[in-house]
Amino acid sequence: MKSINSTKALYNLGVILLFCACNSKVSDSDGSIYFTEEDLPSPIELVGEKYNIPEIINPRGLMIKDGLAVVFERKNEYDDKFHVIDLESGSYLRSKGIHGLGPGETKTITQIESAEEKNKVWAYDPEVRKFSKYDLLDTNKLAEEEFRSPETAYFITYATWAKDHTLLASLVDGWTKYLYLTTSGDTLATFGNWGDMIKGKELPNGYKEEDLDANLVSTIFQGTMKGNPSRKYFINAGKKADFIEIIDLNKRTSKLIYGPRHELPDFKISYSMGYQMADFGRNSTSRYMDVYPGSNSFFVLFNGKTYQQLSDPDNLNRIFEFDYEGNILNQFQLDYPILGFAVDEENRAIYGVTVDREPNLVRFDY
Repeated sequence: MKSINSTKALYNLGVILLFCACNSKVSDSDGSIYFTEEDLPSPIELVGEKYNIPEIINPRGLMIKDGLAVVFERKNEYDDKFHVIDLESGSYLRSKGIHGLGPGETKTITQIESAEEKNKVWAYDPEVRKFSKYDLLDTNKLAEEEFRSPETAYFITYATWAKDHTLLASLVDGWTKYLYLTTSGDTLATFGNWGDMIKGKELPNGYKEEDLDANLVSTIFQGTMKGNPSRKYFINAGKKADFIEIIDLNKRTSKLIYGPRHELPDFKISYSMGYQMADFGRNSTSRYMDVYPGSNSFFVLFNGKTYQQLSDPDNLNRIFEFDYEGNILNQFQLDYPILGFAVDEENRAIYGVTVDREPNLVRFDY
């Protein structure tokens, strides 16, 4: 009986090992998850349906709120900073945003997120560190409410909304990675260490860990960070390095996924105003362009091309889907180059903004 049980245990272990061998691998040393191109599922080819909305000029990204697509433009010196489109009918509703520094005005929008009210969103202007709230259904182009990002002892590069008037921020100029704070500037928690991102890693150009300052390391691993609808999980995906971080804000912990490329991007150390900076060179590639954390899974937009190749019809963008344990669920191959995206999980549709000769909104059913 003992030998039969032992055989059964070995068989079960073999099945587990076989399953793991066909998927991403967990490192024994740091608990991170590693995957390569060979670990990805067979691609599901999605055919996009492109809209023809003439008001969209040079879109940067989008989000979905209460059946509406909110498409925001890249930096410009004009009004109409973002557009509101009814997804059910496909009709253009209105534009919002007045250019300027006055009350209710804004200059540049780099992110738009859901407010905790129906049909309302927050837009962020990094130049003046200002959050502006807009009602998507009224005709007033000015923001109805605004406030400046709170002053802290930390240097914040990116902040995203958490729950109940709180923010989760990514930091530079120090080894601390994340700051959880209130909108009035009170610190609720700090967690994470940028130094862990390079520990035991092979660095380019013969650099050693002790050669790199915190400012440089944090620059290498800057990414796009967003929270899921419950604001329990946040996803941070690297713009220059192939990493995805699953952050559990309730526990103040995170899990790292590396791939498809495991090595760090090539860089040389340069200096600006006494600070170390990473010079990636002209041939550096963009890695993860955008993220969408859903209810039970999250999606990341993988690029892997240089800036000059963004609109290249060959080797177009892909979207990877993971669960919050870090398991790879799907790989979607797109037929349009896109810069940003959002997912309508209920209707199983991915919406993106194209980066081609005639930029516009595009829909992929999956």
